[in-house]
Amino acid sequence: MTDVRAANLPAEQHDRLEFRCGGVDVDLDPAHQEAGTIAVQLIRIHRSGGSATKDPLLLIAGGPGQSGVDYAVVAAGLLPDAVLDRFDLVGFDPRGVGHSAPIRCEHADTGPPAFPDLLTDTGYAHAAGVMRRITDECAAALGSKAALFNTTATAVDIDRIRSGLGQPTLTYLGRSYGAKLGAEYARLHPDKVRAAVLDAPTDPGTTWIETVERQLAGFERAFDQFTAWCAPQDRCDRLGNVRTFVDDLVREAQKSPVPSGRPGDDIPTYGVDILDAVAASMYDDARWPDLADGLAEAADGDSGTLRDLADAGRGGADDAQLVINCNDSAPGPTEAEIKAAGARFAKQFPLFGIWGSWQLFGCTFWQPPRHILQPPVAATTHPIVVVGTRHDPATPYSGAVAMATSLGNAELLTWEGQGHGAVGRNTCVNRLVADYLDKLKVPPTNTRCPP
Repeated sequence: MTDVRAANLPAEQHDRLEFRCGGVDVDLDPAHQEAGTIAVQLIRIHRSGGSATKDPLLLIAGGPGQSGVDYAVVAAGLLPDAVLDRFDLVGFDPRGVGHSAPIRCEHADTGPPAFPDLLTDTGYAHAAGVMRRITDECAAALGSKAALFNTTATAVDIDRIRSGLGQPTLTYLGRSYGAKLGAEYARLHPDKVRAAVLDAPTDPGTTWIETVERQLAGFERAFDQFTAWCAPQDRCDRLGNVRTFVDDLVREAQKSPVPSGRPGDDIPTYGVDILDAVAASMYDDARWPDLADGLAEAADGDSGTLRDLADAGRGGADDAQLVINCNDSAPGPTEAEIKAAGARFAKQFPLFGIWGSWQLFGCTFWQPPRHILQPPVAATTHPIVVVGTRHDPATPYSGAVAMATSLGNAELLTWEGQGHGAVGRNTCVNRLVADYLDKLKVPPTNTRCPP
């Protein structure tokens, strides 16, 4: 299952942790119990010290498609002592993810990674054909079960987990997509929510194209911050003008891919892969030194570091992400909307615009019945705490503002920092979140934590 050693926990931290794994059976289709069950896999992490008997804190991972079991192991090394002394961490792999009936679609080989050409009819037809085939392959792999992998169904599963934990109400922390899932649980079961922290949510009111546009704008802003950081660093001397360097490297690598530079590894790195690495590095400025080194190494014919960064960002959950997102979303966009946005993005976002245009197809070709996610609203006893990072490239800060507004009974906590998500990355945020989770002390209105 999960290798807890991969979380790189300090030895003194790891020695104090006890890991217990298990599962809970949930109905595949609550409306038709004869359809059978799914075993949702769980992990419970207890740290010695603090309270003798600890309540569970449910952690809801991002994606959709990221393993919540893995997320809990990582969180054990990031969350503050005040949380670990008060709670056991409980992570779960949602239906269709990780070890919980994982969604796997058999995909035909589409050739080397390529940039979509949405500016010509021929290029659009090719890109649309690729995306239609990928979408149809997932629909075919799941058959009549395809529609059952959606956020609302997973929120129902969470209530089964709550019951299995023996808790009348639930305390939970959701991050990124996990914030969306946490909001849906609060909509369905407001009376079962003791406390909820929603970190780095998306805007629940945007269209598909608006969501892509805001994310690409976030990546461009984050890359500007990276170039400003890089300029005075000795390790960046080789790069010169960083944006020009990356543009040239991507262009050349797409024509002549860069070898890995590692014995026995013959997988080449294309320009698309390099931008995957750059985008993944925008999630956390702690990755910037590795990115700077990797760019210089790639220019010398060694793409190993960039490959590692890109692979870490992908997470291996594309199939689950596609299915869950499509089941949650309204149909669209149309061909005309995709072409118009593709042309606009190519001009508006010089580094990431064309690279990100694959996302524009979204769920245009998804055929199974959908379960469109309802707007979030919270009639919970205590306010929900929504956390937004001012310079979050993946889920821009505006999403946190919109989520708090939509929920109604919520308080917005702002971190004036950079990267994706704030909890576990900033001492001020950690302290306020710990006080809320433990004592239900809601941060004052308009609280801002410094970078």
